[in-house]
Amino acid sequence: MVKDKNIEIQNLSQTKDNKKILDNVNLSIPINKVVCLVGPSGCGKTSLLRAIAGLDNFNSGRIFFDNKIISKPHYSVPTENRNIGLVFQESNLFPHLNVFKNVSFGSKKKKYKDIQKETFEILKKIGLPHYANVYPHQLSGGQKQLVAIARSLLTKPKLILMDEPFANLDERLKNKIRDITLHLLQKTFTTTLIITHDPKDAMFMGDFIAVMNKGKILQFDTPTNIYNKPNSSFVASFFGETLSIKSKVNNKKAKTIFGPINVINSKPGKEIEIVFRSEAFNITKKKSKNLIKKIKSRIIAVRYISENSYLHLDILNNSFKKHIHIKVPGKFIPPKNKICYINIGKKNFFVF
Repeated sequence: MVKDKNIEIQNLSQTKDNKKILDNVNLSIPINKVVCLVGPSGCGKTSLLRAIAGLDNFNSGRIFFDNKIISKPHYSVPTENRNIGLVFQESNLFPHLNVFKNVSFGSKKKKYKDIQKETFEILKKIGLPHYANVYPHQLSGGQKQLVAIARSLLTKPKLILMDEPFANLDERLKNKIRDITLHLLQKTFTTTLIITHDPKDAMFMGDFIAVMNKGKILQFDTPTNIYNKPNSSFVASFFGETLSIKSKVNNKKAKTIFGPINVINSKPGKEIEIVFRSEAFNITKKKSKNLIKKIKSRIIAVRYISENSYLHLDILNNSFKKHIHIKVPGKFIPPKNKICYINIGKKNFFVF
C-alpha cells in the first residue's frame, strides 16, 4: 500500500463503443515520486491519463486528488482547476512566442522582474538559458520537449502528466533528455505520472512502475521488483526478451529440456509456464553431466551491442525446436555455425 498518496484511482472502468477500455483500475500515485505507467500500444494508458486530467469521462469508479474527489460518473472538476501539468508527445509550443515567453506563459508571478527570475532559473536547470530569444522552429526535438516540460513545471503543478514524452526522440538524444528530465523532476519534488510503451523509459525514470495490459493494472511495484519479481509471464516478458516453456508438476518438479526444475506451491499435475530471461543462460564449449543439463545449440549470429553480446542460437534437440537469443556480458564473438552448449542457473527463471 502506498502511503502519502497524491492521486488515488478506485475501481475505474471505461467503455467506448461497447469496447472495454479501462477495466476496474486501482492505482495510487505517491507524492513527490515518479510513476511510470507502461504497457503495449492500445492497452489503455493514455485513456487513464486523460481520465486523471479530466479530459475524458468514465463509466464507473472515482479519482481522488489530495484526498478530495475530482472525478466520478456525472461529476468532474474542470481540468484547469486541478493544478495538473500536461506534457504530450508533441511539445505543443506556441510557434509565435520565443522560448522565454513560452516558458513564462503560465507564471503566476505578477511583477516582470519576478517572472524573469523564475523563468531563467528553470531555463538554467534544463541547460537552455541562452535560448531565451530562440523560437520553437529553431529548436531540436529534444529541446522543444524540455521547453514544454519547463513551461509545465513553472506553473508549480501538484501533479504533472506526461504522455510518451520521449517517443519522438532518437536513442542517443532520448538518453540525454530523459536524464535532464529526471533530475529536474527530482529537484522540484514534482509528483509525476509518465505514460510510455518503452520499458527502458520506465526502468530509468520510475520510482514505481505500473504495468498495464488490456485495460488492467497487472503489477505496481519498484523497478527492481518488477524486473526480479514479476507476478505474471506478461510482466516478465515485457521487460526483456524471454524464452517460455510449459510443463507439468510432478513430485514438486517440472520436467524441461534443461533438466528437472524445483517448483514450490504448485499442485501435482498442474500445467505451469517457466519463463527464462535472455541473460539466464550460460554458454560453454563442452557438455556437462550436471543435473541441470547443457543443451546442444548452434550459433547462427552474434551481435555486439554496447556492453553485451547477443547470440542467436538454434537449439539442437529432437523434442524441442527453438530459435533463441542469449545475452552475455562483454565482447563475445565466436564463429558462425559453431556448436556450443547452454544451460541455466538454478534461480534464473520464473514459474507461473
